[in-house]
Amino acid sequence: MASNPTTRIGVLLLDAVQVLDVSPIDIFGMLSQSYLSTTPFPASLKAGAVPMEILYINQAGPDALHQCTASLGLRVDASITDKICAPPEEGGEKTLDILLIPGPDPWAYKPTDALNGFIKGHFGSGTDVLTICTGVYPAGHAGILNGRNVTGPRPLVPELSKKFPEAAWGNEDKRWVSDGNLWSSEGGVTNGQDMVAAYIRQKWPGATAEAMIAMAEVGERSQYYESP
Repeated sequence: MASNPTTRIGVLLLDAVQVLDVSPIDIFGMLSQSYLSTTPFPASLKAGAVPMEILYINQAGPDALHQCTASLGLRVDASITDKICAPPEEGGEKTLDILLIPGPDPWAYKPTDALNGFIKGHFGSGTDVLTICTGVYPAGHAGILNGRNVTGPRPLVPELSKKFPEAAWGNEDKRWVSDGNLWSSEGGVTNGQDMVAAYIRQKWPGATAEAMIAMAEVGERSQYYESP
């Protein structure tokens, strides 16, 4: 039997991202072969593990820890220009299957041509882009929200709709929104965990995904808020 291809996930670290914004990556990690192989779960569940590689990426590269909130430093694996994760040339094979963008401080974030090109290049190559909370700002600066149904932090949606008017923002009743290969989450930062659970259920449906989601105790909240 042919082995499944490795899913490569890039976590784009921008400024001092919030630790809770980064945390949904661990739900992916729980589904990986490297994690499940160490557990006492039955072979039937381990058979559903996903070959996975997770890269932590920033603009500078792996020379120093990337500082997050709560005095946490994350090890960086690559810069946005490194071959392992740089966007492919036109018509080339994509280097990332998933790009997760945890939210930076939206008022301090300074987009650059390099960062915008990195995000836009991956999106255009078919990489699934998942934004957590204010991670929708870098996506907006990169121009990938245009013409898409999107959402963002509820208190900031009025500002976002003015800043990025080419996107469709009428989704305040939803915890997350998906439109093609773009997923965005709104409300509190933990909605990113529910969004990733929904994404995993769609991409890798089955008992293994459900077991890991249940173990993490995420993904049980409805996509819709009970009230606006």
